[in-house]
Amino acid sequence: MEREIKFLNQPYCSKKCGQTCLAMITGKTLEQVCSELDKYWETSISDDLQPYLENNGYKTKLVKSNKLTFEDSPNNSIIRMCFENGSGHFIVKANNKYYEPTRGIIEQLIGHFRVTHYLSFE
Repeated sequence: MEREIKFLNQPYCSKKCGQTCLAMITGKTLEQVCSELDKYWETSISDDLQPYLENNGYKTKLVKSNKLTFEDSPNNSIIRMCFENGSGHFIVKANNKYYEPTRGIIEQLIGHFRVTHYLSFE
């Protein structure tokens, strides 16, 4: 059974996509997540997101590859997207939808980016 994810919007012009994804997954507020991580700007999938989920009782698995697609990422995962300029962005995949913190709930992603990692959680 899929867990219900409540969409949260990332603050405008912030780099809190990772914290926003964690808040959507855990049901905590964005402020709680930022405070508990002691991170108010950028986050790392391996140094911040994975340990945070594990410390909150989730089992995780991190997969990194240059050949990943959105379809490779399972439900209940955080996906790291990489844009053409090298910058990254985190989204949540759950219930066969993408919870994109700057846009909303999307059923299909189209754009000029690639998937570099996914972090599954249960």
